[in-house]
Amino acid sequence: MKQPIIRSQRQLYRLWFEFLKLAKKEPDLQDYLSQSADFYSPWGDVENQPFDSWWQKHKNLFGQTVVTEVDRVVRADNVLYVAIPLNQPSSRSITDVKALIEERQRNQLLSRGVDPSSVKSLSAAFGQYSFTQGVEIRGRVLYEIQLMYSIWQELGKPPINSAYVTDVVKRLRSRPRSKWTPYLLQIDPMPDKKGNLRYDEGQLRQVRRYLTKGYAVCKSVAQGKFPGRNDLQ
Repeated sequence: MKQPIIRSQRQLYRLWFEFLKLAKKEPDLQDYLSQSADFYSPWGDVENQPFDSWWQKHKNLFGQTVVTEVDRVVRADNVLYVAIPLNQPSSRSITDVKALIEERQRNQLLSRGVDPSSVKSLSAAFGQYSFTQGVEIRGRVLYEIQLMYSIWQELGKPPINSAYVTDVVKRLRSRPRSKWTPYLLQIDPMPDKKGNLRYDEGQLRQVRRYLTKGYAVCKSVAQGKFPGRNDLQ
């Protein structure tokens, strides 16, 4: 069964969006969400609309917010790629780059009908949110965690046993378009001495680990960070 490939920035922002929805349903994360309310204010209503329609109105909020060296160019609206000669003084390069950046920022503001002289910062036209720096994001694993955590939350957080895992697999395989299941659930349950189908205890431990990580990501998101410094990203 073909597994999802989570690579694009948009897919990762979708995960951030979905984990924020999950965090808002966690009673013990409400204090963190109150503290990050101003941070998330530009996102508007995330609880009552699907990601795709929300993204069309809010995609300008996201993008790279740190300077990095790159070895390949990937087109992005909020990134300016430049070639900097190493045989000229760095002070001159800094001046030249500053002029290029400010020109691009002014043009971006003008393209959106905003007078550059009316804003406090020319960077206002570009992304304000980015992922946790220095963390390798394993998109497929995060997606599996998000799906399993959302089902667990929807079911009222039942005990993690074969009955719960069976329900998860049933729900995932009954989706109209995508019927894949996480790798750790692709080994079918085996009958016990009484003939009842049971998942292997190793699988159940891994599911518990996923749900623990799911809560950790929810907590990071409630604090305004995605995915945060948790393992299994």
